[in-house]
Amino acid sequence: MLAKKVDIPRACLNFRFFASTIINSSSANHSSFLENVGAVNYSIRSPIGVAGLISPWNLPIYLLTFKIAPAIAAGNTVVCKPSEMTSVTAWMMAKVLNQAGLPPGVVNMVFGTGPNAGAPIVQHPDIPVISFTGSTVTGQAITEMSAPFFKKLSLELGGKNAAIIFDDADLEKCIATTIRSSFANQGEICLCTSRVFVQKGIYDQFLEKFVEQARQLKVGSPKMQQQILEHWLARSTWLRC
Repeated sequence: MLAKKVDIPRACLNFRFFASTIINSSSANHSSFLENVGAVNYSIRSPIGVAGLISPWNLPIYLLTFKIAPAIAAGNTVVCKPSEMTSVTAWMMAKVLNQAGLPPGVVNMVFGTGPNAGAPIVQHPDIPVISFTGSTVTGQAITEMSAPFFKKLSLELGGKNAAIIFDDADLEKCIATTIRSSFANQGEICLCTSRVFVQKGIYDQFLEKFVEQARQLKVGSPKMQQQILEHWLARSTWLRC
C-alpha cells in the first residue's frame, strides 16, 4: 500500500520539483529571501561530474529518484546501485527514463550486492561524490572506503526514534499515533518509532492498550484494502528481530 500511496507518487514529484528548478532558475545561482524567519534560501548549480547513488529497498523508487533528480538537474551523470532486493523496480524505472528521452549514459544502473557492485562505485577514482541511504554500519564502511579519495559524501543512515508519553497526555491519541509511527511500512523505515518512554503513572495502562491495538493489526497482501501491514521483505529481516 505504501508503494501505491507514497513511493510512486513521490517519485514523480521528485522529478517534477527538480525539473521546475531548472525551468525557473535563469542563472546558475538562485536565491529567495524568507522574510518570516529572516533567512536566505539559495541553491547553486555547480556540476561535479559523476555521482554514485546507492539506495535502499524500503522505498525503492522514491529514495532512488530523490538522488537521481537533483543530480542530473545540476548537470551531473549518475551511476546507481539500487538494493539487490528491489532491483526489478529500478530496472523498470530505467526503462521509463529511456522512453522519456533521457540521453544514454546520463542515468546508469548497476545491479548486484554491496561488496560486488556498491564497493567498486565507492572506490572508483572518477566518481567524486557518493550518496547513500541505508544502515549505519554500511555508512561507516563507505566513509572508510572513500576517505583515501576525499570524496564528497551524503549519508542518510538508520534512526533510533523515540516517543515520550507524559501522564497528562491524551492516552487514546498517543496510542494511535505511536502505533502508526511504529508500524508504518511494517516498521521498515528509519523514521519509525523504535523506543517508547512512558511516565510511570500511566505505564501499565499504556502498555496494555498499546499491545491490544498492536494485536489488531492485520497482515496480508497489498491488494487487500483493509490490511495495514504487508509481509516483511526478506527472512533475514525477521531473523534480525
